[in-house]
Amino acid sequence: MLTRPGFWSFRPMTSTTLLDAAARAFAMVSYSDGRLELTERARFGKFAASDPALSKLNQADVPDAWAEAIAEVQSSPSFGDALLAIRTTITSAEDKAVIMRTAQAALMADDRIEEQENVALSELAKALGLDPEAY
Repeated sequence: MLTRPGFWSFRPMTSTTLLDAAARAFAMVSYSDGRLELTERARFGKFAASDPALSKLNQADVPDAWAEAIAEVQSSPSFGDALLAIRTTITSAEDKAVIMRTAQAALMADDRIEEQENVALSELAKALGLDPEAY
């Protein structure tokens, strides 16, 4: 399992990119069960490289986006900061679809689905103004 690294190793979480929002969504769902497996980090990188929208972004930024997202979600058990950042950044239907695809990919990132992960996915859908039952 990964632990939260020191804050001094990150740039401030002020970026409003789709990649940062996707990292937040993946991290939120992955960490909602209270654990973060090494496989989840690797699967986010693979997902970002293969997703049609995310693969167009600078893949060199993926490790930093992931590290920042994990630090953010681990510091806020309710994921309020991550949800607020995602909700204010992601407004188009296309970007919402990317975020929900990302969150759904996180459900199976550790090869098991936990109830808390389903709850996190539902909360994310609500924050984006989407029907949680559709996910």
